[in-house]
Amino acid sequence: MRLSDLTLLVTATAVAAARGRPIHVAFEGKVIFGSQTLDSQRQEVHDSLRNHCLDIGANENGAETLTGGFDGEGYHFKYRCNCAHGNTGLPFTIREAIWSAQATNDGSC
Repeated sequence: MRLSDLTLLVTATAVAAARGRPIHVAFEGKVIFGSQTLDSQRQEVHDSLRNHCLDIGANENGAETLTGGFDGEGYHFKYRCNCAHGNTGLPFTIREAIWSAQATNDGSC
């Protein structure tokens, strides 16, 4: 094995180790408008949570990046960020103008 190959292998291994073991992250919360929550506000929540999911190291994987949604009442939600890596800093709370959510560990990938 050449020195350059060995250096690349060691660097790749170190980067993978720094990212940590991938986990699922649950986002659970509600919108402040209760049953009066609009579809556009639900979409805003989804889009923001998807961005948070990518920010904590989830891979861009279309619809599989973030799964879940709103319950039948239309203002309480539970989403799952699939296979986030790195320093997730769990648990934490996201507080936006019209909604908030608690992020917790939801198991290994």
